[in-house]
Amino acid sequence: MRPPIEPGSVWFCAFDPVRGHEQGKDRPALVVSSAFHLHLTGGALVSVLPLTSVERPGWLHRVPVAAGDGWVITEQVRTLAAQRFRRPAPEITLSRDELAEVQRVFAKMLLLPAGTQPPARR
Repeated sequence: MRPPIEPGSVWFCAFDPVRGHEQGKDRPALVVSSAFHLHLTGGALVSVLPLTSVERPGWLHRVPVAAGDGWVITEQVRTLAAQRFRRPAPEITLSRDELAEVQRVFAKMLLLPAGTQPPARR
């Protein structure tokens, strides 16, 4: 039985087919869906940020990950069907500081301050 997909975990996902400059292939990806989003979609749709082993000097929006010897690609958020998740990647675990940096940079990519909560529904 497959373990549950959880926020902040890293999984190998199938990104193909792709269009344009999207990341492809089977590659690790950081789950950025919140527990709320996962519950809302019944776990069927999961937002992720792909990881890469290719360094791009000067790209301040790429967050280094020591355990994976790579970088989180914060500019390529993608929502995948859970069927694209191949296996968990416990060998690539982000530290608290790395995850906080991803959240900080990703919030900037979305024009949201880190820790912003959606407005309450009326």
